[in-house]
Amino acid sequence: MLLRDLKEVWVSYYEEVKEHGEKSKKWHYKPLNTKTKTAFLNLQHDVNELDRNSAGEVDYSIVNGRTTIDYDIQKGNGISLTNISNLEEFKPDYTVTDNPKIGNTTLYKLEKYNGD
Repeated sequence: MLLRDLKEVWVSYYEEVKEHGEKSKKWHYKPLNTKTKTAFLNLQHDVNELDRNSAGEVDYSIVNGRTTIDYDIQKGNGISLTNISNLEEFKPDYTVTDNPKIGNTTLYKLEKYNGD
């Protein structure tokens, strides 16, 4: 992958918190074991028939992030496109829904996070 195609992303994880009987997610920054404590992903919209909804419209809320480096990013982790390392309260831009390994490339399926 070309360096110019890589986007620096910040990874987070959540903790379920119960307040007054309701569950909510509290997000925490997850520093990775890299020099910058972040990950670099090649973010792309792969538009195909599977990414269309029932009305035939393309669903742009799904982004694919590819990398050849092994990062500690799991399903359910949050991905932010802005620096969250110094923030107390934040919500990620995307959540990881799948992370299959294809050859030497890991594909992270990212879905837009709506704050549920």
